[in-house]
Amino acid sequence: MRFKIAYVRILTILYLAFPLIPFYLGWLKPVYAGLCLLLLFLSFYFFVRKQDLTEVEVVSRRFIFVGGLILLFWLMFSGVGGFGYQFHDHVKNNTLAKELSNLSWPISYNVDGETMYLSHYLSFYIVGPATGGILGYKYAQLVLFIYTYLGLVFGVFWFGRALKQYNWKLVPFLILFGGISLFSFFIKFGGGAFTEILTRVKEHGYVFWMNSFDVIPLNFMGVTDMLYWTPQHFLPALIGVGLCLNAALVEKSTGYLPYALSLLAMWSPMILAGLFPVFALVVLSTRFRGMWSVTNLIIAPILFLVNASFLLAIDSEELVKNFIFQPQSEAGYSLLHQVVVYFYFLLMEVLLWFVLLFYAKRKNWSVASKQFIYLSLGALILIPLYRFGLWNDWCNRVSVPYLLILAFFAFKTFLDLKPRWKPAFYVILALGSMGALMDIVGSARSSGFVPTFKPPVEGQVQTLPEICVSYPITQFVASEETFFFKYLAKTK
Repeated sequence: MRFKIAYVRILTILYLAFPLIPFYLGWLKPVYAGLCLLLLFLSFYFFVRKQDLTEVEVVSRRFIFVGGLILLFWLMFSGVGGFGYQFHDHVKNNTLAKELSNLSWPISYNVDGETMYLSHYLSFYIVGPATGGILGYKYAQLVLFIYTYLGLVFGVFWFGRALKQYNWKLVPFLILFGGISLFSFFIKFGGGAFTEILTRVKEHGYVFWMNSFDVIPLNFMGVTDMLYWTPQHFLPALIGVGLCLNAALVEKSTGYLPYALSLLAMWSPMILAGLFPVFALVVLSTRFRGMWSVTNLIIAPILFLVNASFLLAIDSEELVKNFIFQPQSEAGYSLLHQVVVYFYFLLMEVLLWFVLLFYAKRKNWSVASKQFIYLSLGALILIPLYRFGLWNDWCNRVSVPYLLILAFFAFKTFLDLKPRWKPAFYVILALGSMGALMDIVGSARSSGFVPTFKPPVEGQVQTLPEICVSYPITQFVASEETFFFKYLAKTK
């Protein structure tokens, strides 16, 4: 099928930017909302005007229809929008879907006698309540499901284009891609390893933290884990990485990338933080080509600063922040023990994949591809050294773009793999797929292997203060005395 690439670019940017419209209208004072919306519309107009509507590419029908169908069934068991088993992290997603649908904006809470306002990355959550939420909570969930599917389609499309061949096998490969945890089950549970794995499938368990043995809090997520547990971070990472790969490997131009990435702040600040070195690599490798525009240099930074002032209004002082290696003599863990676990974690999660990439195709990588591979390797080695958040959100989230880059080049290797390397590739992929299969089979089993739309009953969905038990509510709400809520936000 023939596609005009400009239309896909336009729809992708519209997808990323659209959530800002209800946010500006709902949170900002009318004068600031008007100014921000004007800048948003102008930036989109300037972006569209620069597109070459004559640029056409041929896209495989299998990539569109087979790949699209696999994505749909994958999503239908993810828990997103009430489809599939509701994994633990969907508790917050359901709460925000309900409260954004039912409460007046900006949403406020009484926290220990003080009025505090919702201050959270809202792009993933706000579209459903702003559109379907008019008809009720269930419709908000349904729109969230549809909007998530569109994000998956756009992200995978840009991955396919960066490969320079739209191969439908990319989709199942991404679904199965992940680190290897099987050996850790045998180390920890011995002969009962398979029993433990089956129990986790039945009880919706996971492979998180297995490769760090509860010694140090390290975890990298497989691609299915990313979607099933944290779709709000996965979507911007998938699209952001896809756009970066295209800018460097296909278009050879920075182009609209600064504008696109600035929109991701309201999707996931940590994903944006992870993408920043990738963006810097693209800018340097393309020698700033296409970067000099009013949208990139003026409008995007202004909108970014407004969004950042909202996101930075929260008080993060209560969050855990430290170097990953800490004195643990009382728990029986020496510094050497922690270092050994750190290197074992890296080996099982990513280094085996990198070894395969280097040795199976080391002479055939382009300079640009090598730069992405080396950047990802360095980032995935360094990111685990710092801990931020009770559940180490820094390691879990900032690593996502680099894991997706690794998955991209692993699949690219697969397409050109020499016969002698195929057994090793299939073994690593099969071993790394355990987390994905645990998620998918466990969720499908709970619904009789039939996709069903069954969001949690609205009356049983808890409020934000009620769900903030194991973590502080201050990571979601901000004081009315902060800059954003004092000067820019609406008053209630």
